[in-house]
Amino acid sequence: MAETTTQISRPAPFIETMGKTFGEGIMRLGAKEIPTAGFAPTVAPQIAGGLGQGAQQAAATQAGLGQLTFDPTTGEVTGAGTGQGITGYQPFMDAAKTYGAAAAPFGTAAAGFGTAAAGYGTAAAGLTGAGAGTGAGTVADYMSPYTTNVIDAMQQQMEDVKTQQDIQRNAQTVGAGAFGGARSGVARSVADTEYNRMVGQMTAQQQGQNYQQAVGRRQQDLANQLQLGQYQQGLAQQQLGLGQYQQGMGQYQQGLAQLQPQLAMQGQQALAGAGQQDLSYRQAIADTQAQQQKMAQYEPYQRYGFMGEQLTGIMGGYPGGTRMTTAPSASPMQQMMGMGIAGGLGYAGMQNLMG
Repeated sequence: MAETTTQISRPAPFIETMGKTFGEGIMRLGAKEIPTAGFAPTVAPQIAGGLGQGAQQAAATQAGLGQLTFDPTTGEVTGAGTGQGITGYQPFMDAAKTYGAAAAPFGTAAAGFGTAAAGYGTAAAGLTGAGAGTGAGTVADYMSPYTTNVIDAMQQQMEDVKTQQDIQRNAQTVGAGAFGGARSGVARSVADTEYNRMVGQMTAQQQGQNYQQAVGRRQQDLANQLQLGQYQQGLAQQQLGLGQYQQGMGQYQQGLAQLQPQLAMQGQQALAGAGQQDLSYRQAIADTQAQQQKMAQYEPYQRYGFMGEQLTGIMGGYPGGTRMTTAPSASPMQQMMGMGIAGGLGYAGMQNLMG
C-alpha cells in the first residue's frame, strides 16, 4: 500500500505555546460579560438648594409664582406653589400709582389757593383809588360810626357846662345890680358864639381824627389784602411744588418698575451661569469617573490587544520549521467508500473487486 507524505509549516515551538496560551486567554476573556453600569452615561443632577435651583426660584418669584418643588434625585422642577400673582416690579408700579393719586389733591389745593390769591388781589385793587365818595373801599367805608355818638356826647357835656355858666353869669349880673337886658343879652351872645365855636372846633377835630384813622385803616387793609394775596400765592406754589414732587416720585417709581426686571434678569443670569458652571463641573467629574471605570473594565482587552500585536511581530521575526508526516495511502475500498460506490456493488462485488 502506498504512503502519502504531508508537509506542515508550523511556528517555532515557544511561539506556538505562546499563541495557544494567548488564544485560550482570548476565549476566556471573550466569554466574560463586561458590566457597563459603572461607566454608563449619566447626567449630573441639580443640587438641592444650589445655585441652579436658586436661579429657577428667582425666575419663578419674578413671574409671580410661589415656592418651587424639586425632585430630590434628579433636581428637576416638579411643581410650583400658588403665588400672589405679583411680579417683581409690581410694588414699584403700585407706589407710582399711589404717588400719582397723591399729586392730584395738591394740584386741586394749589388751584384753590390761586383763586383765593386772585380774590385778595381784586380786593386790593379796589383800595388803590382816591377813596372819595361812598361805598365799599372808600374812606367813608372805614370811618367809625361811633364818632357821631362821641360828638353828640361831648356837645351835650359842653351844653351842660354852658348852661351852668349862663346861670352863674345871670347871678353875677343880678348881684351887681345890673338889671339891664342889653348887657345881659350881650354877655349871652358872646357866650353862645364861643360855645358854637368850641362845638364846631370839637366836631371838626373829631371828624378829622375819624377821617385820618379811616385813611390809616384803609391803607392797612390794602397792605393786608396784598400780603394775604402773596401768602395765598405762596401756598399755591407750595402745593404745586408738593404735587410736582409727588409726580416726580411717581415717575421715579415707574423708572424703578422698568429697571427692576432688567436687574432681576441680570441676577437670574448670574445665578444661572454660576449654577451651569457648577453643573458642568460635576458633570465633568461624573464623566471622568465613568471613563476611569471604563478604562478599568477594558484594560484586559487592551492588554490582550497589545500582546496580540507583539505576538504577531514575533511570529514574523521567527520563521517556523517544516514538519513531514507520512500516512499510508487509501485502499481501493476506502476510496470507493469515499466516493459512495461501495454501497452500489454490494458485499460480493466488493469481495471480487478486492480480489
